[in-house]
Amino acid sequence: MLMVDMTSLSYCAFVFRTEALLNMQDSDIHSCEDGLKDHINKVKTLLEELECLVEDVYAITLTANISALKVSDSHTIDSKLTIDSCIIGEDKSADQLDSDVFLVTVMIIVHNMLELDYAMQENIVGALSLKTLPSELEGYCLMWDLRPYIDDDVMHLAWEMCP
Repeated sequence: MLMVDMTSLSYCAFVFRTEALLNMQDSDIHSCEDGLKDHINKVKTLLEELECLVEDVYAITLTANISALKVSDSHTIDSKLTIDSCIIGEDKSADQLDSDVFLVTVMIIVHNMLELDYAMQENIVGALSLKTLPSELEGYCLMWDLRPYIDDDVMHLAWEMCP
């Protein structure tokens, strides 16, 4: 007759449950890592799209400014127009150009802030592992929460400029 030691049986059950929990935990961690990497890839795609938009807006604004300068340089006063009406028209177009340049400048600043924030997040996600020390994790969490490259005042200004 074979006698089974209950301690050995309990130990085997404990080891089996521990291994099962570790496998589930490992699977959950890999799932979280995959989710973070997917998030980082989506953000990268959005930043690339934003960069294209910023480049297009910059080029359009530059072209408009150059055209406005050419027009103002070659502008001759028509006999039907008074000097005062020309000055008022030029002031309005100059104000619009200044406003456009300001908008493009804010867009470029926001894009650059987001690029820096993305690079920081990409580095943090790339550095995460099971071997990451708790003190390192705290530092990563602090950096992630502080978002040191994002200026709230600039972001509020950008949102105010949205129609």
